[in-house]
Amino acid sequence: MNKKSVSASILIMFLALVFAVIGACFSSFVYIDKKIKFEEIKLVAASGISIFEDEEYTKQTSKLKLSDMELGLKPATGELDEETKIPSTITNEGTSEGYYETIYVKSNVPYKIVINNIKIENKKDAEKASGERENIFVAIKDEPDSTKSFEPEEIVVAEISDNYEIREFTFLFWLSSLSGEELVGSTITFNIEFKTN
Repeated sequence: MNKKSVSASILIMFLALVFAVIGACFSSFVYIDKKIKFEEIKLVAASGISIFEDEEYTKQTSKLKLSDMELGLKPATGELDEETKIPSTITNEGTSEGYYETIYVKSNVPYKIVINNIKIENKKDAEKASGERENIFVAIKDEPDSTKSFEPEEIVVAEISDNYEIREFTFLFWLSSLSGEELVGSTITFNIEFKTN
């Protein structure tokens, strides 16, 4: 009886190990080509505007360091907030279905925040993937009327004309629930530009 029990335990451990290796190989070699991800989000600032990655305003940055999305972007499943138009599952917390990041801005002048130079790379069909831009969204947390689609070539996300000297911005990015298969395997890049008014 003991021998059978030991044999069964060894078999179960062996099978678990085999399935773990198969799963790791699948995620490394197969799933990686199906991820929808953001890369190379450049921060561009006009003269008189400085962008920082820390609350103490000591470390300047020229790139948005987005939250980790190991499985890539998936269409948001949360209910849309009537006022902000942001799905309930899109937050600046680790459980978010979208990307998020906070930056800190010092400025001597009023400015607007613009997204431009949007590129979608897709090995399967880049043209169809670009047609899905209307289903990619951005918003700035707690900034009224900042929820915008990536459909236009240039998107004015917000205009900062009051209290512009020192500001904190938390960017949220997600895919709408209407997003199709065309974006699967896409790498999305763009600039966030702080332009003077």
